[in-house]
Amino acid sequence: MTSDSGSITQPRRGAPILAATLLFTGVLVVALLYAISHPVYDYVEYWTAAHLLASHHNPYSLGEMFQAERPLGMNGPVPLMLLSPPWLMGIILPLGFVQSYILGWFAWTAVLITAIAGSSYLLMEVYFGDLRIPEISDKAYYRCLFAFTFYPALLSLRFSQTAPLMLLGLAGFLFFETRHKPLCAGAFLSLTLVKPHLSYLVWAALLLWTLRERRWNMLISAIVTLVVLTAIALPFDPRLLQHYHQLATSPYMELFPSGIMWGPRMLLGGIGTFWIEFVPPAIGLIWFLFYWRKKKDSWNWTERLPLIITVSVLTSAYGWLFDQTLLVAAVMYIAAKAARPLGSFPANMVLTYTAMNCLLMALWPFPTIGLLPAPIILLVLFVRDARRSSALDAGTLMVAG
Repeated sequence: MTSDSGSITQPRRGAPILAATLLFTGVLVVALLYAISHPVYDYVEYWTAAHLLASHHNPYSLGEMFQAERPLGMNGPVPLMLLSPPWLMGIILPLGFVQSYILGWFAWTAVLITAIAGSSYLLMEVYFGDLRIPEISDKAYYRCLFAFTFYPALLSLRFSQTAPLMLLGLAGFLFFETRHKPLCAGAFLSLTLVKPHLSYLVWAALLLWTLRERRWNMLISAIVTLVVLTAIALPFDPRLLQHYHQLATSPYMELFPSGIMWGPRMLLGGIGTFWIEFVPPAIGLIWFLFYWRKKKDSWNWTERLPLIITVSVLTSAYGWLFDQTLLVAAVMYIAAKAARPLGSFPANMVLTYTAMNCLLMALWPFPTIGLLPAPIILLVLFVRDARRSSALDAGTLMVAG
């Protein structure tokens, strides 16, 4: 009996390992085939900028980027420019010393995959903690996979975008903030400034929180990290900051409308309408000031940040669907809140999440409309959760009375 039992249970123990091996092999084959196809968007901008910088050229030069990208398959009338601030150069600089385009793509993609997996694990630790749900959060490697169920995260890998680095910044910030390690929290949060417009409300909150609490460690740590990353790149281009300023103030920034105001800009002709993209951030800041005034006395980063980043992403001046990878933090928060009372995910939450992902896939080709479903659905869930919490608090007070 013991021998029979052992022979029966052994395959069950090996099943997860076999499934993981097959999954890894499948992903590797797909990645290899995609790499052989010589992917261009948007990896080419990181590869080209890194190589220009490594050879002591200007990575923010329209002319130099144009000349460097054409042999790689970019045949458009204008180059695909890297618009992130100079501190990103300190991160992508190693690409400039890789001679193989395909090998560089593999290395860059591996970094992005690791960032998503690490973010997923850290956010699971923050929001799920000891909540063990079979095949979701009961094993460490399951916790690393949750973020990959969100369509924008997969899309960010498809386009080799930097959104996973920003997600890692949020996840690391929350993880180390809950463990009272402000220096590590601030260092991670600096990664969100790879694209500052997407997390502008988080930084507004950090600034006001720092002034109110007079805790400067996190803010100083973030600033020092940015300085160090920039300093890594400066020896290769001493005028890097000036070159970035020239690009950021050039007409190039107006050529590619994005964000939720893409549609209105197109309806108005595009030219001379760049200012419209800054209307949503102004509305977002007004909302945040009221929110801060109401919540500042009971501020808790793990509770407040998911909502703040959702509003920040929704009202960002410009952005694409893969940038909504940052919303994984909000998804994780809402999922944990729904699952904790039951010890499992409610069926309606699973259906809602699945429908949201399907909707995002269907609307991906439509820039303005495609950016709306995820943050709006999450905001509705936030409001529902807030009302439920208020009703529970009211009920508790009535019982106590």
